[in-house]
Amino acid sequence: MCGRGVHLGSVSDNTCMVGSKYDWYWAQRLDEIRAACDRAVGGLPVTVGLPGLGSTGERQSWHGVAEVCGHDVAYSSMAHATSLGNMIGASGMCAAWPETVFRFAVARAGDALTVTSAKGRPVRQGLPAALPRERAGARGTPATPAAALSQTAGGTSAAGASRGGTSGGPDAGRFYRALGQLADIWSGPRYLRDCRTAGWPQQGVYFFFEQGEVRGDGSDRVTRVGSHALTATSQATLWGRLRQHRGPLAGRHAGGGNHRASVFRRHVGAAIIRRDKLPAGLLASWLDQHGPWPGQAPREEEIEHSVSDHIRAMPFLWLAVPDRADRGSIERNSIALTSCLANGQDPPSPGWLGARAARPEISRSGLWNVDHVRHHCEPGFLDLLERLLQQQDGLI
Repeated sequence: MCGRGVHLGSVSDNTCMVGSKYDWYWAQRLDEIRAACDRAVGGLPVTVGLPGLGSTGERQSWHGVAEVCGHDVAYSSMAHATSLGNMIGASGMCAAWPETVFRFAVARAGDALTVTSAKGRPVRQGLPAALPRERAGARGTPATPAAALSQTAGGTSAAGASRGGTSGGPDAGRFYRALGQLADIWSGPRYLRDCRTAGWPQQGVYFFFEQGEVRGDGSDRVTRVGSHALTATSQATLWGRLRQHRGPLAGRHAGGGNHRASVFRRHVGAAIIRRDKLPAGLLASWLDQHGPWPGQAPREEEIEHSVSDHIRAMPFLWLAVPDRADRGSIERNSIALTSCLANGQDPPSPGWLGARAARPEISRSGLWNVDHVRHHCEPGFLDLLERLLQQQDGLI
């Protein structure tokens, strides 16, 4: 048996024991997929055309992933990909390479299947891979997709070797697995430096990560959770909130931002001022919600640029959540589950910028959050998260 269990009940509307409407389609393609596996085992990705998949159902996106090791489905997302994984596992086409994980990724358009392979028994603890790391000279390029195959059996990631220690209890593992499935849906995390207006759901919750901030098992830990429009009269949108955190990319204030419109920016800027031991008057000005103190506006503008550099380099995921009460629950309980002042068991690294924050709740919780950091996770939260996750497939 491979090292990862199958969690189909939490990621799709199909199980190994119940037939799927997609099974017939995949059965007609098994010979082509078998030939692709024979080629992919050499280390290069192989693409298989999928004529007619779109006629099997109504979907705005056909993106889905299945990973198979031997006869076992190690991971799957979305009903059609789960069906594919089950058919491949049952066929035994991967059994000739018991120490190899095969990854089958359906394109969003539903017209192609990409088959890749990697040596080593699968380990999926947290995100399906370490989030993409910065590459020298790659500033401004889009994030690469998350891929479970980049994580090793030793529990390390592209961030480097695991720091050791705990990776939290079963609730934390279930939470991070859900975020891993979310990363698969969106083909990996994004960076705000690359984001523009189009394609965002109206309402949602977002999850930020940071370079070098990893859990005890070496996977990436959440460092900020946020939402918007939690009151009945608010007209805020998910993109509007993310754009406030990002700041303008063009115009007179390109590269800067307005920390008085974004509490996230305010926290990060205060930490930068304290880390760099800048004058106390600048910090007091920065934290004054009424505007800069006399003579401090130019220095605040410099800090805005530093804040933008930091936030725009943070990978993030987002979850579409149309209902206001659900948004509040996801935000509140995600913070509770990851805050070291509540249920969280994954401490920040010694060099985390948040350790210099002006608010002790941030440095002690390990999150760029103040609200809900002492809240305790409510029963049913993870069920709600997984239910919303299944709905994302129709919201892309």
